[in-house]
Amino acid sequence: MVIYLDSPANRIQRVLIGVTSAFVLMTALAISEGLIQILDCGKNICIDRNDYALIFPFISLIGIILLSVMHFSRDKEHEGAFLDRWISREKEDDMRSRLKQEQLEASGDSMGSGWSKMEKEHLEITLDEEE
Repeated sequence: MVIYLDSPANRIQRVLIGVTSAFVLMTALAISEGLIQILDCGKNICIDRNDYALIFPFISLIGIILLSVMHFSRDKEHEGAFLDRWISREKEDDMRSRLKQEQLEASGDSMGSGWSKMEKEHLEITLDEEE
């Protein structure tokens, strides 16, 4: 059984497509019901107009902008895109290996050798200054 692990950005794109398409549909329904007036109202009277219905096209627009930003940043290098600070485009396997490597580098096992190297360099500099 092969499990294909997708990147978090691809997963969010799929969710954004679903949410945005739902809000685009709600915007179309609100326009057809007269809750959102595109053209001028007849004789400056808007009977069915509802200002709360404007949230549907607003959320749709935000979703479309986010989807386009994510789509056009697909070919950029890791951490080179605008949304990379919040949404990782790395594959999950690559991310796990990178995080394990960072964890090994930050572990306390190598800390002792690092301190001994720093102390050795400091002593050498101090001895050179005394001579």
